[in-house]
Order: sequence, then structure tokens, then C-alpha cells
Amino acid sequence: MEKYYKPSGKFSLIFILYFLLVSVTAFPVLGLLYAYCIWYIPFVYVNFFITLGFGFLIGFVVALFVIKKGKVRNPLLGSLIGLAAAFFALYLHWAIWIDLVINAGESYGSDRIGITVSNIEFLQVFSLIFRPDLVLEYISQVNEYGTWGIRGATASGAFLWVVWSIEFSIVIAISGFLSYLEAKKPFSESTNSWYEEITLPAFSYIENQQQMIADISASNHASFDLLSKDIDSEVDSHSVFTLYKSKSGKNYLSVDNKTSKVDDKGNVKFDSDEIVEYIAITSELSKLLLNK
Repeated sequence: MEKYYKPSGKFSLIFILYFLLVSVTAFPVLGLLYAYCIWYIPFVYVNFFITLGFGFLIGFVVALFVIKKGKVRNPLLGSLIGLAAAFFALYLHWAIWIDLVINAGESYGSDRIGITVSNIEFLQVFSLIFRPDLVLEYISQVNEYGTWGIRGATASGAFLWVVWSIEFSIVIAISGFLSYLEAKKPFSESTNSWYEEITLPAFSYIENQQQMIADISASNHASFDLLSKDIDSEVDSHSVFTLYKSKSGKNYLSVDNKTSKVDDKGNVKFDSDEIVEYIAITSELSKLLLNK
């Protein structure tokens, strides 16, 4: 048995069907919501988190419906699928957002167009989607005049291109990364199914990380015996064990340390430190963890 899980690099062509399905269902809805949020919430700092959420939702949809159901266990392909999905969802968002600009009427070009009442016309959006040249032309026009401002100055030209580039990079990076992570998870080729993923209750913080890895490799439960479940995972530093089980009898384990820290506002946050990922584990150690 290999010491660590390695993706086979295989995939099922059925993922193409799932990709097409989410492209005509989920992505238009996400693009619509994102466009309206950006339009009616003209606050740069808030929009940053909205953009993060947009990228996360795209990546989540791709990971769940395209990678997982399509049985893509090729991380590189998974990442490319995530990038393509983000690019297409962003394009739909742009077509919808441009239609909001068009329907904003006489207010177009004002430095507060972002809070001008506007609504899309679905047939118009539909025609724009099939005219990428027209969408690009409108984007250039919007860039020239700007649509929102910072402290009375309208954002346009090179600065606005930079802002849009950052937005684009954030969305595709998150989507591509989430899809990559999903495609590298353990998959049983013998049963043609993903491993069952079980996140165990929090254990005590692991001080000697190298010893833990060595004990797992040697099928020694000494380090496991030292683990305690008497932990408040909301405030205390702790460890998280994720067990991957398969009907084939093979098991893998990922372990992370979560180090607690208190920010300036008194809120407890955690820094994550990966100890080991997808290391092979015997059935005996697997049962020990589940029963501990």
C-alpha cells in the first residue's frame, strides 16, 4: 500500500454534461445575483467580500456537481474546469451588468450610477450573451466614463481596469483552487467511488507533529493514546482529523493543527497548520480514531 494517496489522473467524460448543466442553470443565477449586488451596493470594501463569495460559490458548485459527480480525479483538469467555469460565470455577470447600465437611462455616466435604479430586460441580456464583441465594446465605454467613485473622484480608465483585473483574478483563483482541491481527494478506482469523508470531533493540539506522522506510518497508536477530546474547539487550540474510508478497505487520514489567537477586537480566530495530508492508515488505527 502506498504511503500517501495519489490521484490516478483519470476522469469520466460525463463531467462535460454536468458542466453544461450548471452553465445554463447555476451560473446564470449566480451571475444575476452578483451583478445586482455590485450594482446596488456601491461600497468598494463590501464589494470585495461579495467578490470573494461569488468566487467561492462558483468553486463550490463546480466541486460538488462537476468534479465530484463527474468523477474527475485529475487535479490539473479539475483546476482548468474551475477556471473555465469562473470565466464563463464572470462573462454572464458582465452581460447582465452591462444591461443594467444600458437600462439606467439618462443617469448613465454619472459618478453615482451604482445606486441608480435599474433592471434588466431578459431578451436584451440573452442577445448580449451571444454578442461578446458588443459586451466588450460596452465595457470599454463604461471604463471611459466610470460608474462609481471614491471620495468624490470617479473611477475610470487605467485604475478601473486594475480594479476589474483584481476582481477577475480573485474569482478565477478561488474557483480554480477549490476545484483543484476537490479533484485531489481520495477516490477508489476499484469501487469507482469517492472515499467517505469523516471529520472527527476536535482532539487536543499536537505538539510533536513529526512523531505523530512517524506513528501513523508505523501503525503505532502511541500518539493517538495521548489525544484528548476534552477540548473547547471554539476557543482552544486543537487538532482536526479527517478520515477517508472506502469499501475497498483502504483508509487515508489528513491532520491539521488549529492554533487559536485573539484579535484586537477580542475575537478568537484560528491559524491552520497542515500536519499531514492523505496518509495511508490501517483499519486498526481507523477504528481507534472512530471509537476514541
